[in-house]
Amino acid sequence: MTSIELNGSFYSLQKPTSWRRWREEPLANFLASGLLGLGPKLGPILWQLPPNLEYDPELMDRFLALLPRDTDAALAVARRRGERMRGKELLEIDEARPLRHAIEPRAHSFDDQEFADQAAASGVAVVLGDSAGRWSRLDWVTADFAYARLHGDEELYTSGYDDAALDAWEEWTRDHLDHDRDVYVCFDNDQKVRAPVDAMALLERLVG
Repeated sequence: MTSIELNGSFYSLQKPTSWRRWREEPLANFLASGLLGLGPKLGPILWQLPPNLEYDPELMDRFLALLPRDTDAALAVARRRGERMRGKELLEIDEARPLRHAIEPRAHSFDDQEFADQAAASGVAVVLGDSAGRWSRLDWVTADFAYARLHGDEELYTSGYDDAALDAWEEWTRDHLDHDRDVYVCFDNDQKVRAPVDAMALLERLVG
């Protein structure tokens, strides 16, 4: 495995007071929380949207405009963090680097060409989510890299990927690589600890 997806910020429970403050300062607090300390190891920032958030073109335009395009801009945003972050923030970078963003919507209403065009105009990758048919499968090229999250092709978070399925994902990955795009494939079929096994099997196909 050559990358690891860190998703603790998605699952951690927060205090009600935090949500009130984040209403005003969500992006700044997130960027100040320490991820800029990853330096050259920081890959794309994944923004996962909940299934009950329907597609709203105006809201998406505002969100995409907020995303910092490099670590200098991210640091400037992070400096606007709320009081709850005082003493717990990291407000430094080792050097200026470009930032990449990927967005994974869950509501079916995002299966819309207007959303694809918005993402492409912003250079943000739309995540191809393999979710056993639960959510829309958005296989679009909207950035100079591709990002797939594999939750299970037969049963969500549980089923592993057999040889035929891994062959298909190898073909998908190689197609992007042949077009000079970086590719991130993250396995999230973790309930039966299939994710690392499948990730290593795909990597072996790609590098021999």
